[in-house]
Amino acid sequence: MKPKKPNSAGKPVVWGLLVVVLIIVVLWFPVLRPAYQRYKAGQDTAALVEALKMYAQIEGELPGGDLTTICRLLRGESVAGQNARKLDYVESYVVNDRGEFLDPWGTPYQIILQPQMRVYSCGPNKTDEHGQGDDLAAGAAR
Repeated sequence: MKPKKPNSAGKPVVWGLLVVVLIIVVLWFPVLRPAYQRYKAGQDTAALVEALKMYAQIEGELPGGDLTTICRLLRGESVAGQNARKLDYVESYVVNDRGEFLDPWGTPYQIILQPQMRVYSCGPNKTDEHGQGDDLAAGAAR
């Protein structure tokens, strides 16, 4: 008795569908990526504002120092007596060699604490327009 061959009638259809899906993904990637980057930057700026509010609530004041120092404090480091308990206020972020949080375009998020708390991404053009132009901003009254 000869062994039965597995039914391979459906294999060409499956491979054909996989090829079609792959082509759609490749063609739509340039369209979807900018939208995802803007969405991610909006989520990140809002999360950083919330992290700053939480820091101020727990520590009794907003973090002090330059952008690098603020990012280090939010990541749970203690700097110059600030964040002595080494509490981590943010989840993972991509950082540059100075430890500053990077937006989806590879530029540091800007954190302004005075006169009003604002966090913004420099946006697709990677130019700091102080929260204007194509910059994506989030802020909160203190």
